[in-house]
Amino acid sequence: MTSEPRRIAEKGAVDTIAAAIATGAGIAVGGPVGGVMGASSAPVLSSAAGMLIEHVRQRRLHRSGEVLRNVARTLGVNEDAVVDRLISDDGILELASRVILAAQDISLEQKRNALARALAAAITDDSPATLDICGLIAKAITGLDAPHIRMMAVLEEATPLPDRPDDAIKYGMRLSDIVQKDPGLTDGAYAILRQLIYLGVAEDATNGMTFLDSSRGYALSGLGRKVLETLRDGPNTGT
Repeated sequence: MTSEPRRIAEKGAVDTIAAAIATGAGIAVGGPVGGVMGASSAPVLSSAAGMLIEHVRQRRLHRSGEVLRNVARTLGVNEDAVVDRLISDDGILELASRVILAAQDISLEQKRNALARALAAAITDDSPATLDICGLIAKAITGLDAPHIRMMAVLEEATPLPDRPDDAIKYGMRLSDIVQKDPGLTDGAYAILRQLIYLGVAEDATNGMTFLDSSRGYALSGLGRKVLETLRDGPNTGT
């Protein structure tokens, strides 16, 4: 069994490797948690400021490695196999870099886990089409916050507009209907909806012409359903 000190060292190494992949930085001499910049180049800081900077650095480093650990867990392989796969394909490596960089500053664990699942899906099927859609999913997830995800859950109930709509069917959901189902979204509802449309995860599902925003109906797009599925795919346990 791996000893606790060794396990911690290996975990630190994964974190640093992930950060280096994302930023393109080299790994400095001085161990897996060694800094990239030399001490001589650091400014003189108060002890409190130094502690804050170190805390943020370690947290971002941990989140970087968390992506690779969750990808490995999803695929049922070890972290070394994930790293080997990343560096063998420029397209997947680019996606990994964007995912890891985004994850460093995301506090919502649900989003970080979903980003890892999107990357794992790209590794599983490395076809250009899959890589493209996984990239779109990752970009959308990065742009979502908790209120956006809540509104997407409401919009999931709305019927999207098909190519040949039936006048007898109500397509989409009006903004007033959305906030009725989740009153907590009321104050920022319009801005939240605009962001969903901008990210391509929601779309206009109005059947018939109308110039009034209050009368327009909205539903999740095909991409939106894939994003929501990725967000809900199940929590990754462990850190």
